[in-house]
Amino acid sequence: MRGLTERQIRRREDILAAARKLIAERGYEGVNMRDLARESGVAPKTLYHQFENKENLLRTAVEERFRYLYQAIDSAEIDRGVDRLFYIIDTVASTTKENRAYAKALTPLLASGQSETFNLIRMNTYRKALEQIADEGDFLDWVNVGVLSALVYRQVNPIYISSWMAKTPMEVSTIVVKLDVSLILASVTKGYTHKRLMDMSQEMSRKLAGTHHLF
Repeated sequence: MRGLTERQIRRREDILAAARKLIAERGYEGVNMRDLARESGVAPKTLYHQFENKENLLRTAVEERFRYLYQAIDSAEIDRGVDRLFYIIDTVASTTKENRAYAKALTPLLASGQSETFNLIRMNTYRKALEQIADEGDFLDWVNVGVLSALVYRQVNPIYISSWMAKTPMEVSTIVVKLDVSLILASVTKGYTHKRLMDMSQEMSRKLAGTHHLF
């Protein structure tokens, strides 16, 4: 934050935190600048001075939260790529569940044509896990990591979709995602990764068979 004092940085962080709070309470479209100024304890002109408009402010609040979460995931020290991949899925699921109101409020934004930045942040994290598997030599020679990353991301994406979450318990959707990802990757891997994926697919199949009571 070049050019900002410590006090200005703290005030900016307070504003973004207030924005995320109001997004969770009212939905992305339900936040207005007047209430946001009141919630963050600043004058409305301060919001416009720092962020120019409501759209920039809310996108900044959401994007910084996304970057923080995925940087924390990326920095985790995990020995094997396949274990990193399942760590990502589990962390995304638990974080989404713990912040369900916020996740639900973001659905319109993340489903819109303005979601490219957020999709890239998320997809790059999955790609790093797959690149780690590639570096370990556990992919078949012909595998295209970029294509596979997009496929894995597409399989994981239902965890983010609040409309589906309302109908399917998070526990079940996470099991289904891990089962699907395991079966897809098992067909193009070998060695430790392949064995881990086969074990995971069997484990998730057993768990899925026991989830009928959740519906």
